Amino acid sequence: MLEFFRRHRGAFMIVLTVVIILSFSVWGGWRQDSGPPMASASDDAFTLYGETYTVGEMQRLERSVQVIQMLQMYNLYFGLMSASRSPAAGGRDFVFNLLVLKRQMQELGIHPSEAEAKAELEKLPALQENGKFSPQRAYNFQENLGAYGMGGGDMLEVAKLSIGYNSIQELIGKNYIVSTIETDKAYANDHQTLKVQTVRFLKEDFKKTAEVKDDEIKKYYDENKDTYKTVEKRAVSWVLFANPADADKKPLEERQKLQKEQISRVEKFNEASIAPGAKFDDIVKSLKEKAEKVPLFAKDSPPETLKGETDVIEAIFAHSKESRAISDPVKGTKGYFIFTVTQVEEPKQQELAEVKDKVKETLATQKADEALSKAVNEARIAFQDGLKAGKKIEDLAKDKKLTLSPITEITVNEPPMDLPDAREIATEAQKVAAGQVAKVVNTDKGAVLAFVAAKELRKRDDRETLRKNTEDRNASQERNRLFNAWFSRKVEEAGLKVHLKMSV
Repeated sequence: MLEFFRRHRGAFMIVLTVVIILSFSVWGGWRQDSGPPMASASDDAFTLYGETYTVGEMQRLERSVQVIQMLQMYNLYFGLMSASRSPAAGGRDFVFNLLVLKRQMQELGIHPSEAEAKAELEKLPALQENGKFSPQRAYNFQENLGAYGMGGGDMLEVAKLSIGYNSIQELIGKNYIVSTIETDKAYANDHQTLKVQTVRFLKEDFKKTAEVKDDEIKKYYDENKDTYKTVEKRAVSWVLFANPADADKKPLEERQKLQKEQISRVEKFNEASIAPGAKFDDIVKSLKEKAEKVPLFAKDSPPETLKGETDVIEAIFAHSKESRAISDPVKGTKGYFIFTVTQVEEPKQQELAEVKDKVKETLATQKADEALSKAVNEARIAFQDGLKAGKKIEDLAKDKKLTLSPITEITVNEPPMDLPDAREIATEAQKVAAGQVAKVVNTDKGAVLAFVAAKELRKRDDRETLRKNTEDRNASQERNRLFNAWFSRKVEEAGLKVHLKMSV
């Protein structure tokens, strides 16, 4: 992750700019129940602990979220995001939870110093080089933040919040002691050796015997006629405002200059495109940009020049030329695209003769699924009943003319790589006692029935290490649960009231 961020820092900062702008514009587009359609920075946004915050204050809080994301403080971000969720929050749980965290830090007397905050920042992978804190990387980070009205103080603030979050988590969960019995049980469950025999049911085998008659094909086609149409195709012309080449390798000042020039070109073209009677080709010519054109293509088979540009393709096929001839800027992997749809080929109804093979394949698949499900369920019931009657699994499989595999040894944590669907089989097999048949395991090729011949907990040289890992994992999960339950109560006590609604 660190290497990825280093290599793509320039692109990341552009994306971050867009995220911040969109985030602010969303709040700016909120409206009050009976108020004006647009909300200003001074309008009330929400109330928490009896204190009312404005839209402007909400935006400043959201900047803290951006700093946390940029610093890759995932423990704090995802921890607070999941600590408490409220329908009233409208998807902004993190921001409200952040304020609750601050209040609880005050009430519990948790006041990290600047020295502690700096030490916390120095441990972050995002600010390290070759496993060590990099002052240069920290400086670059601070400089980048400056472009968005933030700085070192914001970095220290979120570091203090991270310390507070971890301290409260430890405080809430410190009295929880993992049960020895539960640890032993969990260890045995994860690391016992399962001796399993399987019976595989392949969908293709059932498709081979599936009989589909012509009258069935015609009936299905008539009932689903509207779904059998040619795909829509579109032809487009576009201008790509490419991202600066090797931007992350250039000095900050040069990088910012190139990015500013790129955005300036996008803005000029976009401004010209919304003028009355604007024509795409005329704008391209007047601004001396280079346009590319492609003939009609389907959404699922884009031309080579647009492959990998998922967002751009989505925008092209969602664009309504009647409402606006030229598109808004669309962020792609190579830069910003502005396009115009030059031709549309609407979907056309296909006749039965054209799609007969496709319909037949659909019906054959449906019949194969039904036959497979019936065969699996019947076999499982026959196995269960036969085992209860004292019969051997080998004899039961022979009676049903099924192929039973030799015994294979598997564990949940270390399933064999050469056994297809081993992890799924092990997961179901561990849930039943030895001598029983596990639940059906559905696979991409059909289904598997697993018979658990035996379960053994063998001695291992690394037993103590694995057991300790199990204990730590269970303790962490339970302490997180306790913290989240405690935090949810604190959020309820905070009395969140949101005064703005998203305008539609």
